[in-house]
Amino acid sequence: MGVLSTRPLPLLFAAALLFPSLARPSASLPVAADDVLARSRAKYAALNSYSDTGVVVNEFGASSKEQHTFTTYFRRADPRGFYFDFRKASGDRFVIWGDPEAFHNWWKTTGVRNDYPNPNNTGAFTTADPGTLGSPMKIPALLYSKANLQGAFSNFNDVVEDGTEDVGGHRSYRLSGTAFDVYGATGHRTNVRKMTVWIDADSLLIRKVVEAWAPPPGQVSRVTTMFDPQANPTLDESRFKFTPPSGIK
Repeated sequence: MGVLSTRPLPLLFAAALLFPSLARPSASLPVAADDVLARSRAKYAALNSYSDTGVVVNEFGASSKEQHTFTTYFRRADPRGFYFDFRKASGDRFVIWGDPEAFHNWWKTTGVRNDYPNPNNTGAFTTADPGTLGSPMKIPALLYSKANLQGAFSNFNDVVEDGTEDVGGHRSYRLSGTAFDVYGATGHRTNVRKMTVWIDADSLLIRKVVEAWAPPPGQVSRVTTMFDPQANPTLDESRFKFTPPSGIK
């Protein structure tokens, strides 16, 4: 039979026994940025369904600013169960949607529908990226984690955890680092920018992304993308249907 120690317990250990809440890590303690990113990626990859509404604010030049909106619907059980609708402040619109045979996109400015049959269907997203300020290559690239979509999070390096911050009433981890694209032919880095990401501490879903480029003196070059995300919502079939309007450009 063992002998119980008669030495006094260390003060902190004794306090933890008397007050168990003191033994739990404080929510304000620093966290590992890589761990938060990994858990967020895993969350998106495991979602059965997802939806969001969002806002993109584009700041450029000396003082110019544009604000646009978008909506996303995703259902993993359906082959290509996806819908993304980007609406510009000017009245322009870009839509991406899927069906069992292909992904498609439509741009109001041209009135043209493009079809991208399986398995080479990622062009529906990559061709939409410039005109939508990168918004369809952020969350969809995380939902379709095996598709190798080269979005903002594909090359997000030197990431550090920069505290927590309230975003829309949700405590969020703020992660800062450098994002860039890679030119496939040479492997050269392009489109290098600073990127800050706010990840909801409870749901692990992304609530805000700020990308900032180095502009000429006296100017700004910044895109802020904000999300109101829903994990595993119930989505009916009508959410994924889209017929391009005829005769509208």
